[in-house]
Amino acid sequence: MKLSYKWLSEFVDLSGITPEEVAEKLTMNAFEVEDIHLVGANITGPLVVGKILEIHQHPNADKIRLTKVLLKEDSEPVEIVCGASNIEVGHIIPVALPGAIVINRKDGSPLPIKRSEIRGVTSNGMLCSPSELGLQGFDVDGILILSDLEQISIKGNGIKIGADAKEVLELSSDSVLNVGSRSNRGDALSVIGLAREVAALTGRAMKVAVSDLSKHGKQIKPNQAITTRIENEEDCPLLTIRYIEGLKVGPSPREIVRKLEAIGVRSVNNVVDITNYVMHEMGQPLHAYDVSKLQSKVIQARRAKAGETLVTINEKEQKLTDEVLVIAGENEVLGVAGVMGGKGSEISDDTVAIALEAAAFSQARVRRGSRLLGLSSDSSLRFERGVDVESVIAASDRAASLIMQYCSATKDGAGFAEMAKSGKETVEKTVVSVRMPRVKKLLDIDITAQAAGKLIEPLGFGYEAKDDQLSVRVPSFRSGDVTREIDVIEEIARIYGFDKLPSGMPTNTIPPQAPNQTVNRIKRSLLASGLSEAWVSSLVRSESKKGENNPNGLATLENEERLVAVLNPLSEDHEVLRQSLIPGLAQTAAYNYDHGNKDVFLFEVGRIYLKKEAKDTKQERGETGVEERTKVAGLLMGKRASSLWQSKPTAAPNDSAKYETVPEEAHDFYRAKGVVEQLLLQAGADLARVKFFHSNRLPGCLHPFRACEIIWSKNPNVTANAPEAQVVRLGFVAELHPGFTDSLKFAERAAVFELDIDQIQKLTIPATFTPLPSTQPLSRDLTADVDVSLDHASVESCIRSAAGGTLKQVDLVSLFQLSDGKKSLSYRLIFSGDQEPLTTEEVDKRLAKIRESLQSRLGATFRL
Repeated sequence: MKLSYKWLSEFVDLSGITPEEVAEKLTMNAFEVEDIHLVGANITGPLVVGKILEIHQHPNADKIRLTKVLLKEDSEPVEIVCGASNIEVGHIIPVALPGAIVINRKDGSPLPIKRSEIRGVTSNGMLCSPSELGLQGFDVDGILILSDLEQISIKGNGIKIGADAKEVLELSSDSVLNVGSRSNRGDALSVIGLAREVAALTGRAMKVAVSDLSKHGKQIKPNQAITTRIENEEDCPLLTIRYIEGLKVGPSPREIVRKLEAIGVRSVNNVVDITNYVMHEMGQPLHAYDVSKLQSKVIQARRAKAGETLVTINEKEQKLTDEVLVIAGENEVLGVAGVMGGKGSEISDDTVAIALEAAAFSQARVRRGSRLLGLSSDSSLRFERGVDVESVIAASDRAASLIMQYCSATKDGAGFAEMAKSGKETVEKTVVSVRMPRVKKLLDIDITAQAAGKLIEPLGFGYEAKDDQLSVRVPSFRSGDVTREIDVIEEIARIYGFDKLPSGMPTNTIPPQAPNQTVNRIKRSLLASGLSEAWVSSLVRSESKKGENNPNGLATLENEERLVAVLNPLSEDHEVLRQSLIPGLAQTAAYNYDHGNKDVFLFEVGRIYLKKEAKDTKQERGETGVEERTKVAGLLMGKRASSLWQSKPTAAPNDSAKYETVPEEAHDFYRAKGVVEQLLLQAGADLARVKFFHSNRLPGCLHPFRACEIIWSKNPNVTANAPEAQVVRLGFVAELHPGFTDSLKFAERAAVFELDIDQIQKLTIPATFTPLPSTQPLSRDLTADVDVSLDHASVESCIRSAAGGTLKQVDLVSLFQLSDGKKSLSYRLIFSGDQEPLTTEEVDKRLAKIRESLQSRLGATFRL
């Protein structure tokens, strides 16, 4: 937020305190001031109000004239040469005398004024134009005529000749502090809110402005009064409308324009400027509707209806949904509540009567509407952080008073009707008990309850002190962020001064956190396999909402019953916490593919989030009700290596030898399975107990035939449908469903895997020393024809159980699809004795036993 030093000084006496000192105090107390810059013209030296008595043609030039200007009553006029054509005798104008510094209208540089000779005539100063005084918003071609601007720009009923023009035109520069809104406090986005902080930090009293509507207008009873209505008070706790008539829309008074320009707000007209003025002063957004453009006398806060549209004041059509809160009449939408008004009811030059809206809207509802429509404004910024319900009426009265003061069409003043309102004007007060021993423990300061209460009283807190207990009444504008004892202790620390708190060394040494060796080994393994680590946001779009963009079952990665939803998501793409790492990697791959990178090898180690099941809902103090699991996932897409530098000879190498390109190898299920096996091996898992089974438990976004569930079990004969007590489910490895890759608009095959690191850590076995084998291993090849529905894991399990401990290694060499519903699996078996070498006869006996077991248990046949 931009804070004008001069505007701030209207509420706090800042005499003797520089803008830099204010910035330091705010920064040291949780309001970081990012920078300070000067605004307005830095006009110095004598600049007075003068009156033109005579105008003559310059004797030696055709385009310039010689004027005689009265600078002080009962004094001799001075001669000043001027080239402007818009001056006349009797005009009251600003005059820069020798020694003054104004602005060069050509390049904006400082322009010193001195007595000089122009074409043989001495000029004793300069008549000033608006640009030379740093004034903006004046449609003047030539000299600034003060007498013409008296009614709209100058305070008082007349201008005294010889008066200081800098004071008359309020030309002094202002310091603007750019205050970072880190605290997420709505009250801190206003001049009064920050003035309250400065008053507390400096120990000076804060001034409070009081609005008196009857001073500038008269109360009336309109023929047909405007009424208000609220559909749901959770969306809109309070809605007020003030009818004001007898207005004339035009330029704003200079004092308001100057303040708005200082903080970067463009002047529109007097009515709109005053609503912006009060918003920045009090933190309460307001909106004025042209009553003549309203189709009904009912103004309500409700949800938009399906199919409704609105052209907002930025002249863009908004398509509304039932998640957007709107301000509406009986049949027409007037604006997006808390965000932006509609074009059809905006203030124009012909407006004579307005309906002034001041309301309190739900923070979440305004944020939702703003994000859905892609609209943001100064109003939405404040509503999203929370406005004070109890300040709504005061802000409306302040704006109405200013509007009647500066916008009345007649001297009799404007008329205002009784405020129409719906909802609650007050909120239930929060009372927080603070234990002073707790303050001592956390801040290490000796302070009484009475002294602590005095510290925070200027911030608006009420208190009662008794012994070592402090009972604090929280003001309505802080009800959103001060709810606990620790919140009040933070306020005490802020005003006491963070820099004044005693410092000391910790009494205990915090031991360094031991690194997660399993995670480190997994990462090293994946990096060695050629994958790059990715970091993807844990906030994702709910897959169940993707509809036509997800025709092939991505939603099956999501368990809606255990979904953890964000209460106030920034957008639909960040509305839930992820339940799998795969969608994020798939979206990353799609982004890379769309940007020309078709070879993507990524992995991520991160957490997934599941709402605890009903049986686990009993929570201890500090628990969130969310189960977190650490997982590792990977995605491999594209070619393993470019073939541009790979070739092989088709004949013996000689001068006439020809070369052909080596075919590129695409990443597929088997490549991903190999990466997983290497990962598990490096993590310390016993691969002999890890099985890969085809399973109907896998999500539908995976390929139906190129997918396996990964299971660990002590039972070598375990099957895919084994009881849960006998297995540990580690995850899956698969290729993505072609329909899913089509929905992400990349045509390449992609293989993925996801494993539960928490489960892998439980299975990690310590490394042990095993002597090198002292016996010669023997190998045998075995080819078995089995039913096409039988998986490799079942066959391998049967082989190992029949062979005994001498079978050290089983490798699947080839797989061939037969035409009669069978498939042929070829294995290479490695046998070795632990102490003594095996004979050929012993190996053959074990091979025969393996054949017999495969035939009896799995119905296998053998061609050799």
